[in-house]
Amino acid sequence: MELNNIICELSNLLPQLSGFIDQFNSLVVSSGVNVFTDHAGNMSVDIPNSMTDVDASNVVKRLSIIDRLINTQGSAINDLLQAGMKIEKELKVSDPNYTSNLVQQIEEFKRLNSSYKH
Repeated sequence: MELNNIICELSNLLPQLSGFIDQFNSLVVSSGVNVFTDHAGNMSVDIPNSMTDVDASNVVKRLSIIDRLINTQGSAINDLLQAGMKIEKELKVSDPNYTSNLVQQIEEFKRLNSSYKH
């Protein structure tokens, strides 16, 4: 894959990831649940006592789906960044003055990852 294709793909995937994270965080806030990850990396949801079982089930299902989307998208973005950095490393060898074209995407990915905590 060429660097320009990687950058183009990242330009599509990063906003999607941002949207998934926004949906996840909004649902957590609007439903009043607490979400955390155990030592094995499994997501758990602490439901308020005032929430009905049906509502709790719906919230947990939605959070689980969005969490899977975030993790899948994050993995795809990480793979693209790794491939792009490999290409850029080779470009830097052939041209010591080469400037990375992935800096913005890497910073955005870091920012998004830090905004998605549980």
